[in-house]
Formats: sequence, C-alpha cells, structure tokens
Amino acid sequence: MPIEPASVRADLPCLAGEAYLNTGGAGPMSRVVAGAVEAALAEQLGRGRMGLPAITAARERQAALRTAIGRLLGRPAAEVAIAQSTTHAMNQVIWGIDWRPGDEVVTTALEHPGLLVPLGVLARRMGVTLRVLDAGDGSGPLEERVAGACSPRTRLVALSHVAYGTGARLDVEGAVRAAHAAGALVLVDGAQGAGAVPVDPGALGCDAYALPAQKWLMGPEGLGALWIAPEAMQRVDVTVSGYETGGDHGTDGSVALHPDARRYEASTHPEVLIAGWLAALGWLERLGHDAVHRATLAAAAACRARLGEIPGVRILGGPEATSGLVAFTVDGWAPEPAAAALAAGGVTVRWLADPPALRASCAFFTGADDLDRLATGVRGRGEWYRPRP
Repeated sequence: MPIEPASVRADLPCLAGEAYLNTGGAGPMSRVVAGAVEAALAEQLGRGRMGLPAITAARERQAALRTAIGRLLGRPAAEVAIAQSTTHAMNQVIWGIDWRPGDEVVTTALEHPGLLVPLGVLARRMGVTLRVLDAGDGSGPLEERVAGACSPRTRLVALSHVAYGTGARLDVEGAVRAAHAAGALVLVDGAQGAGAVPVDPGALGCDAYALPAQKWLMGPEGLGALWIAPEAMQRVDVTVSGYETGGDHGTDGSVALHPDARRYEASTHPEVLIAGWLAALGWLERLGHDAVHRATLAAAAACRARLGEIPGVRILGGPEATSGLVAFTVDGWAPEPAAAALAAGGVTVRWLADPPALRASCAFFTGADDLDRLATGVRGRGEWYRPRP
C-alpha cells in the first residue's frame, strides 16, 4: 500500500511546526522512538543495570538489532556489527587493512568528510597514496574511471551509495567491478542510502557497507552499523577492540575473535539508544521498507518538479530523482544566508559548502504543504517572512 504522508505525520510531532526537510542530517524524532527510549530508561531506573536480567535483556536487544539491520539489507545477522556511527564503522574497515607505504586507495571528490578525513589521515600516517576521482555530479558511470585510477597497489576503493552533496545515486556496481578486477576491497558509505533507497550489498557486490541510525532509518544519534562480507573479514582485521571482540580472554591480552561480524564490536553498547533504534526499525518495517523507498523517491521527484518551475533555480544530481536528496542552487542567493532565511520562515534545509548549494531531504512523510512552503520561500528569496517596517 502507498504511504500517505498524513497517515504518519502524527507520529512525528516536530512536523506540526515546520517544513522539516533535513532527514539527510537527522530524521525527525518519532513518538515510537521517544517512547522506547523512555521505557528503556525506566527499566534501568527499576533494576540494576548489570544484574543478570538486565544483561540478558541487553544481549537480546543487541541480537534483535543485528537481525533487523540484516533484514533491511537482505543479509544474515552474522554479517552485521553494531557501531557508533557511519564514520566509526568505516574506520573499522579503513584501519583494518594491512597497509604498506606506497599502497593506494581510490575515492571520489563527492565524499563526505566522514569518509575523506579518515582516508586523509590514513594517507598521512601510513604513506598511502590517496587518489581522488572527479566523478562529476555522481550520476554517470564509474567503472572506467575507477579502473583507470586503480593499479596493482590499490587496496581499497571507498565511495558513497548516494552523494551527500548532489543526491545522485553513484554507480557502485561499476566501481565494484573495476575495484575487484584490481584486487581491491570496496567500502560503501551508506549514510544517505540506507532507509532512503533499497540497499542490497550482495547485488552491489561491495565488501563492506556502513550506515547510521539517525538519518533515513529514523533512530537516535550515537549508533550505526557495519555490514561486512564474510570473505572480507579475512582481509579486514580488528582495530578498535575490547571485551566484546571475542571470548576466552587471556591475561596476556589474547582473545578468541568472534567468528562473525561481532568481532568489530569493542565494548559496552548504549542500550537506551539500541532500544530506540529497534523501535524505529520496527516502525519502518511495519510501514514496509519498499513503500518507504517509493514514497521517498516520489517526494523527491515532486520537490524537483516544484523547484524546477522557479526561475533561477538549478537542480543538481542528474535529470531524475534517484534518492531522497534534492540539491539545488538559486541565482543570486548564497547557500548559507538562504538556509537561514528559509529557517526563519519555518523551512529547514541544509546548506552545503561544496558544491555550494541548498539541499532538501524529502522523505516518506514529506507532504505537499512542505514543498509549497519551500517553493514559496525560494521563489520570494526569503522576502515572504520578513517583517514590514
């Protein structure tokens, strides 16, 4: 069944006061998530947090979360590790490779600092060459470009599923073919993908996929996940490690690594947040992930159509909506003051420095009124809300 925005907006109270178009930064808090977090806090108030009942409940929640993420990705729970964020998950892969000076990593100029910064630090500390491809707006094929950038020393190709600055869905499949032909692993930043578009790591062919809780999957901040292919675990060692990395802990620091992706988990998990994310994933699953994806894409297409009618607006990311992100420029209106002006009128979008643009995140709950308010504000260049002298 198609999702009607009005049918879900009552569960997202902040939408009553603003046109919230920044799920790409963080999705609006739902009553479902807030209630689950409050219940988890009440549970901790009522019994010892490290008593056997609490420990058992925590283990069950952790297993349920890995299973729910696995269902979202169409993969077994054994291939999922709980992380603190997308960036934390990506760092586990980036630093888990046995790098040697002169090795190479390939990425694109479209990447978020959450990926580019760790790659830059890797290059500086390990003597690795970082090759940054010009991928345009991200809407074109990548196989030949990636193949041309790879060499026998390329160990990793890292790129986004959806470009955070243009909203284009990248040709991950082509990049994977080129990378694997060169013997390199492929890491995908799924921060703007998971929850907004269908994600099937097996179909993409990648070796690892990192995703956050708080964006399109509507969970709380402070959580993320790493999916990693079983065969890639042999090439990606543990880095941040601790009690949760395995069992049979020895007094010499030895550990028997978990045979599955749990080896990339290090220590105590934020149980209150896990309860919140589980609730969010359950809510989305009841709505239907496919229905959520279709409604998100439809909202983005409607947003592009509304903005495309306004003189002086240019939409980035290719000719069609392929994600929930709509990046655009407005002639004569710099992104940062434009975002501030729209916010003063109750329209929340993100401004971007590179490329300099505004970005509207359109989700399954985005309604026609939200797009009307955005279009009115853009058309009037913010004049619509300013008090008259």
